[in-house]
Amino acid sequence: MAGAKIELQQSDATSTPIDHDKAIDAARRIAQLAHETQQLGSLAADAADAFEDAVQAAKRAIKSVERTVGELEDSKNELATQVKGHPLKTAVLVVGVSVVLGVAVTWMLSRQSR
Repeated sequence: MAGAKIELQQSDATSTPIDHDKAIDAARRIAQLAHETQQLGSLAADAADAFEDAVQAAKRAIKSVERTVGELEDSKNELATQVKGHPLKTAVLVVGVSVVLGVAVTWMLSRQSR
């Protein structure tokens, strides 16, 4: 064992300043790589959080659209029930709206041609 310690001391004594500088440069590179790896890990975590937020927002939007579609279906069914229950009133209303729209469109077109 004593011989091994002496050999290590002798090899340290024979190391050149260039070897020492190379070792320091390597240690600095390792530290820089460790720092960059940590930053990449942090960026990956942030990206994962943003992705999860986007997924949750998409799920909320889908639920909102599903609710709106349900409400529209209910309105359609209610309108169909009203039309079936009051056919004469519905026919009069459709004719009246058509006449009003026809008059409005004719008036707007006649003003454009002047």
